[in-house]
Amino acid sequence: MSKIAQPNISEATRTTFGSVSVTPTSDVVVGTYGTWTISYTVGSYGMDVGGGLKIGTRRQSDFGTPQLEKPQAPNYVSVKCSAASALRLRFDPRGHTRPFRAVIVVELTNGPLYPGETITVILGDTSAGSPGMMAQSFPEEQCGFAVFVDPISSGVYKRVYQETPFMRVVPGASQQLTLQAPTTVIVDQPFRVQVRGNDKFGNPTAVNVDNLVLDSEPPVHFSLTEGDGRAKWLENVKLNSAGVRRLTLRAGDTLVATGNPIAVRPTQEDYQLYWGDTQAQTASTVGIGTVDEYYRFARDLAGLDFVTHQGNDFMLSDADVDEVRRETKKFHRPNHFIPFFGYEWSGATGAGGDRNVLYLDDDGPVYRSSGWQLDADEYDPASERVSAKEAQDAFRKFVGHQSNGVLLVPHIGGRRSDLAVQDAELEPVFEICSCHGIFEWRLYEALARGLKLGVLGASDDHTGRPGLAFPSTPEMTIRGGLGAVLAKQLTREGVFEALKARRCYGTTGARILLDVRAAGHPMGSAFEVDTPPRITASVHGTAPLEEVCLFNGAREVLRLTPNPVQRDAQRIRILWKGANSPDRGRFMSWDGALRLIEGRILSVAPLNMFTAKYGIIESDAHRVAWRSVTAGQEEGVLIEVDAPDHARVDFTAGPAHFSFALGDVRRDDISLGFGGLEQEVRVTTMHAVGDIADATLDFLEPDLPPGDHAYFVRVVQNDFHRAWSSPIYVKKR
Repeated sequence: MSKIAQPNISEATRTTFGSVSVTPTSDVVVGTYGTWTISYTVGSYGMDVGGGLKIGTRRQSDFGTPQLEKPQAPNYVSVKCSAASALRLRFDPRGHTRPFRAVIVVELTNGPLYPGETITVILGDTSAGSPGMMAQSFPEEQCGFAVFVDPISSGVYKRVYQETPFMRVVPGASQQLTLQAPTTVIVDQPFRVQVRGNDKFGNPTAVNVDNLVLDSEPPVHFSLTEGDGRAKWLENVKLNSAGVRRLTLRAGDTLVATGNPIAVRPTQEDYQLYWGDTQAQTASTVGIGTVDEYYRFARDLAGLDFVTHQGNDFMLSDADVDEVRRETKKFHRPNHFIPFFGYEWSGATGAGGDRNVLYLDDDGPVYRSSGWQLDADEYDPASERVSAKEAQDAFRKFVGHQSNGVLLVPHIGGRRSDLAVQDAELEPVFEICSCHGIFEWRLYEALARGLKLGVLGASDDHTGRPGLAFPSTPEMTIRGGLGAVLAKQLTREGVFEALKARRCYGTTGARILLDVRAAGHPMGSAFEVDTPPRITASVHGTAPLEEVCLFNGAREVLRLTPNPVQRDAQRIRILWKGANSPDRGRFMSWDGALRLIEGRILSVAPLNMFTAKYGIIESDAHRVAWRSVTAGQEEGVLIEVDAPDHARVDFTAGPAHFSFALGDVRRDDISLGFGGLEQEVRVTTMHAVGDIADATLDFLEPDLPPGDHAYFVRVVQNDFHRAWSSPIYVKKR
């Protein structure tokens, strides 16, 4: 990893900078409360008034937010000193450099410190009743608190040597089992199925379960033990008839898991469907873990077919690049698991914005947007291409103006890619969703510009969980997405060809089976017609379908609701969505509450709230309060009430402050807009009834005018997972 992210392993600085110890260093279970004591011993430099310490976790860690005012509340932090000096404690969410942005700042305000004196910071101090500090929601083999010191009041902080080892964060107890199979298989041909336990944060975890039966042909009888690790792969599973199947897993008479839809084909077809993640990173930049751990998770736990490692170029040293190349070569196994060598060109939006770079081989060059967080000995400044246009020119020269050896995926993370410099040949697809949010509006913007682009989902994960990423910090507010490609073979060449042809689609993480065609042409195609083409689609969900919508550009031309909806006067669903802007800082707080005036709230359930430390925080018969952040996705609450029509609900969250009578929403839905980027609150008593997860669509648009058209399908499930097909581009002569 680059120097700025590395621990201090220089023994020489123990004397001068001082040193730090952290206790305890024993394993901690994700999401549990603990207390950690950080003891800093002053070095020979001493510490001047105005100097101090900064203490932080990596940017992606979602340890509880430190607070200094309420000793009885979670995440309370205290400080003391061995001398009579005065210290001031504060928390600054942007007080240091990546990857340690959020830090506790300890300032020495009176009385210098001498060598050998100590500062002790207690994270999760329980002495006054606090339950402690909540640990992060994802596992990590080497987790720690980085401590930086400024001994001379210079404003420059340097990493302190740590005497004690890092701790390990481990998964929690399993809350449910997951069953995952390939999306396309052949009748009577063997395939593999994965079974894993999942803790409450979605992390794969070991579990003991006896007498499990998988309903394949023949059935597979097995047990899960902790010795199987965090996932078990069942080999030689078969299905003996064509059609769409969802395998089930039972323990005795109890259904414990249902798998993703499987298209069982009588013979091998031209294209197979493969799943991948085209964006995530490790501790080499702002994430966690090693590249080896990253690829093992993608292959063995997420069960991906293809993946790429995408470190931010301005933090990615030449040594990091060499590590990624080595590990990519090591894991590459055609027809089994396809890692692509690559990196993230991370220019600011004004320079073109983020692009993931994927190479067909392992030897492609790294053209950096800058070396902003690298020292001069960590990279060659000649590698810089400081605008997207310069980078595109360099890539074209590399591949001999053919664009066959490299592929770029523009996206929206912290930095938004600029569609004005989108190169549809080098950049045939874009990322429609990730842990950073849902960006369906970007597809409409691209189509309005006349761009012919395909869509992918990806995770942009920083927590070592490519292909199976869950929300962590508010900047990673939803589940990571997935990309599906229709390829002739599971090879780099096969996946590249599918992406170049836009024969792909994106989901918010669910392995929804989606096939869309226009006059027989697959998604991503572009062709001309004299008469309107027939649009067909088949959808096989992982949960009941709420809607299947067909669009021509930004215009919805058909909507299917496979499960009928009806009003239920007692159940009120309130959903909010939106973002502050398309750029960094888009994450919109909907922290708030509702109060029922007259009547009682019988029950309350969160809707699509998965960020680890968010969700419903309190509720009673008259009030519900929550913490929520959106960046394009919907979140909300479902309340069941016993109340008359004239009873009122007062709602306050984000920009929304309004009230409504229950009788009003029992008669008609309420929808209120609040500006920003699609900021909206919807209130309804309409609810889908049924469990239909399959649908077909057959549509012929009458009176199709001459010109360019772009047909795509959006799928929404009742668990809020979504899928988007790449558009099919039709020119009517």
